[in-house]
Amino acid sequence: MWVWTRRGRLPPPALADPLWYFAYGSNMNERLFRERRHMTPLETRTARLDGYRLCFSVAGGMRPGISAPANIGKATDAAIHGVLYLLPLRKFARLDASEGRQYSYVWVDVVDAGGDSVRALTFKVAADVPEGRPGRAYLNLIREAARQRRLPPEYQAFLDRVQPRE
Repeated sequence: MWVWTRRGRLPPPALADPLWYFAYGSNMNERLFRERRHMTPLETRTARLDGYRLCFSVAGGMRPGISAPANIGKATDAAIHGVLYLLPLRKFARLDASEGRQYSYVWVDVVDAGGDSVRALTFKVAADVPEGRPGRAYLNLIREAARQRRLPPEYQAFLDRVQPRE
């Protein structure tokens, strides 16, 4: 399969076509997702992932060991807000090929803006790695996306408090 040859791993078994993908980092950004990544979702919704917190992990990214891309970490009393995209499998394979090797697949149950539970695939850094601070431009893409998508004001305020690396 194309994903396997590009990433050196097999995709999750029995993937639906299309499938729901939950974005919580720069992939929430409309401009980046559609124009730079050439993604055309069949449907888009905002959603919340309970039991996780947004963190930035020093693993991979454009400058391994320095850049700190978005990641999710388990946290009982936390939630991450993001975007659900319904993607054809071929588009998800393309997206997967563009993400770093440090990410593994995680199935999550998210709650969309209408209150419906949706089973979605997302990415998580597989290994335990130190947390870092994101670059300013990368963080600004995420902040812009949160405003574009009208994520809750308290979540936008949280993102505004994240300190970028110098």
